Amino acid sequence: MTVMNRADHSDNARLKDRIAAIDESIDIMERHASSMSMAEAELIEQMRRWDREFKDEHLHSVPRSRKHVR
Repeated sequence: MTVMNRADHSDNARLKDRIAAIDESIDIMERHASSMSMAEAELIEQMRRWDREFKDEHLHSVPRSRKHVR
Protein backbone atom coordinates (compact mmCIF):
# COMPACT_ATOMS: atom_id res chain seq x y z
CA MET A 1 0.00 0.00 0.00
CA THR A 2 1.22 3.44 -0.77
CA VAL A 3 0.92 6.36 1.58
CA MET A 4 -1.90 7.81 -0.52
CA ASN A 5 -3.94 4.61 -0.27
CA ARG A 6 -3.54 4.54 3.52
CA ALA A 7 -4.72 8.14 3.74
CA ASP A 8 -7.70 7.36 1.52
CA HIS A 9 -8.56 4.34 3.66
CA SER A 10 -8.29 6.40 6.83
CA ASP A 11 -10.49 9.16 5.37
CA ASN A 12 -13.06 6.60 4.25
CA ALA A 13 -13.14 5.01 7.70
CA ARG A 14 -13.67 8.40 9.34
CA LEU A 15 -16.36 9.27 6.83
CA LYS A 16 -18.17 5.96 7.46
CA ASP A 17 -17.98 6.53 11.23
CA ARG A 18 -19.40 10.04 10.82
CA ILE A 19 -22.21 8.80 8.57
CA ALA A 20 -23.08 6.11 11.12
CA ALA A 21 -23.23 8.73 13.89
CA ILE A 22 -25.48 10.97 11.78
CA ASP A 23 -27.77 8.03 10.95
CA GLU A 24 -28.04 7.21 14.65
CA SER A 25 -28.90 10.84 15.47
CA ILE A 26 -31.57 10.90 12.76
CA ASP A 27 -33.04 7.64 14.07
CA ILE A 28 -33.28 9.10 17.58
CA MET A 29 -34.92 12.29 16.26
CA GLU A 30 -37.44 10.26 14.25
CA ARG A 31 -38.37 8.15 17.28
CA HIS A 32 -38.90 11.24 19.42
CA ALA A 33 -40.38 13.53 16.77
CA SER A 34 -43.56 14.36 18.70
CA SER A 35 -41.75 15.33 21.90
CA MET A 36 -39.23 17.37 19.89
CA SER A 37 -42.08 19.21 18.14
CA MET A 38 -43.74 19.98 21.47
CA ALA A 39 -40.45 21.25 22.93
CA GLU A 40 -39.85 23.40 19.85
CA ALA A 41 -43.34 24.90 20.04
CA GLU A 42 -42.87 25.64 23.74
CA LEU A 43 -39.51 27.28 23.09
CA ILE A 44 -40.93 29.44 20.30
CA GLU A 45 -43.78 30.55 22.60
CA GLN A 46 -41.31 31.43 25.36
CA MET A 47 -39.21 33.46 22.90
CA ARG A 48 -42.30 35.35 21.69
CA ARG A 49 -43.32 36.06 25.28
CA TRP A 50 -39.82 37.30 26.15
CA ASP A 51 -39.73 39.48 23.02
CA ARG A 52 -43.13 40.99 23.81
CA GLU A 53 -42.18 41.68 27.47
CA PHE A 54 -38.83 43.17 26.45
CA LYS A 55 -40.48 45.49 23.94
CA ASP A 56 -43.16 46.48 26.46
CA GLU A 57 -40.51 47.37 29.06
CA HIS A 58 -38.22 49.28 26.73
CA LEU A 59 -40.39 50.83 24.07
CA HIS A 60 -43.31 52.03 26.17
CA SER A 61 -41.00 54.20 28.25
CA VAL A 62 -39.62 55.92 25.13
CA PRO A 63 -41.42 59.07 24.00
CA ARG A 64 -43.62 58.41 20.96
CA SER A 65 -41.56 60.63 18.64
CA ARG A 66 -38.37 58.63 19.35
CA LYS A 67 -40.10 55.25 19.26
CA HIS A 68 -40.57 55.28 15.50
CA VAL A 69 -37.19 56.76 14.64
CA ARG A 70 -35.35 53.46 15.24
